[in-house]
Amino acid sequence: MKKNYLLSVFIILLSLSCFSQTTEFKGTVELGPDSQVYKVVTATDCTHTYNPPAGSATTTVTYETALKNGKTDIKVESISNPMSSINLTVTKTLEIPMFPDSQGTANLYVDDTDKSKVYVNYYLNTNVKLKKGTEIREFYPTWDCDTIVTMHGKPKRKLKEDEEFYLWLVIPDSDAENSTWFKHSDRIEVYDSSGNLEYYLVNRYDRNAKYILKLENRESIRYNSSDIDFGALTIPFKYRFGVNKDGVKIPEDVSANFNVGIYAGIKISNYKLINKAGTFTNSSPFSLRVGPFLNLAAVALDSVNTTAGIRPYATTEKLNIAVLSTGAGLMFDFKGLQLGAYVGWDFGMGAEAKNWNYHKRFWLGFGLGYKITDLFAKKD
Repeated sequence: MKKNYLLSVFIILLSLSCFSQTTEFKGTVELGPDSQVYKVVTATDCTHTYNPPAGSATTTVTYETALKNGKTDIKVESISNPMSSINLTVTKTLEIPMFPDSQGTANLYVDDTDKSKVYVNYYLNTNVKLKKGTEIREFYPTWDCDTIVTMHGKPKRKLKEDEEFYLWLVIPDSDAENSTWFKHSDRIEVYDSSGNLEYYLVNRYDRNAKYILKLENRESIRYNSSDIDFGALTIPFKYRFGVNKDGVKIPEDVSANFNVGIYAGIKISNYKLINKAGTFTNSSPFSLRVGPFLNLAAVALDSVNTTAGIRPYATTEKLNIAVLSTGAGLMFDFKGLQLGAYVGWDFGMGAEAKNWNYHKRFWLGFGLGYKITDLFAKKD
């Protein structure tokens, strides 16, 4: 038994985690109505004034018409004689506030080349099906340089076949008509058989648009996210209950045999997103994982653990068999410290499995570890 406990300590030190090696798919977040979300749009033919540095001479300037991060990219070629300001015609980037109607299910991500902005990727709008012959009229917005929006309508048309739209349904004269997203989104007017406006279909969560989330310096938000999670798993400790079988008392057992396997399930994480002097960092102080697993181990059959078997072993008789374990686990991670609790069943493999006292029996498992990568990770 002492050797088994030493083996379990070795396993912990070797892996330093019961379940740290994972591959995750991006989860979802729920944004509240007051989240500082802006829709990024553009306005063409805007005037931008360039003021040469004090004491400059005549400046020949080349520039890009698009604004980068809210600033015009200007390159000064030469300076010769004193001159005044230069008026440039540019395409201007505008940010339209979506709050207090920013709520929705979304992903958050940061562009690796520019970590000063957090982008919001909203999930698609609801699904609406229109039947053949339905009359509709489509509208799209444009903006002037002062963010004033103008809606442009296309001619009415009747659908030649059934069509499916991923758009938000809005009833006329409802509160939604006063929202920012309604006024600044593509929309479709749907008419009834008498030619009267029946409802709108609004591109509330425009998949072709960019949305950004703003936070003040040192301001942070917390959100929960769920992900599909899978990875390697080892369970250092197993506790098997004692039981009476056919008049033979099987004692309780604590084992620390080496085992390795895989698990898959759901990971629920709590994230903290913080703006640090214009750079956003995202951390997850704690997370919870739950899901099934499949493990493989080896067990040595002997006279102690075969007392209730079909053929109990003699004192000098020993044999190693493979054991397949399956069950479910609950794993908690707090700042790299990891705790796991598991329930499962052992299934011995091969003809001799029926002699093992714990074949097809229930057990409890426990794990404790620390992610070694957190010891050397760069601190923000």
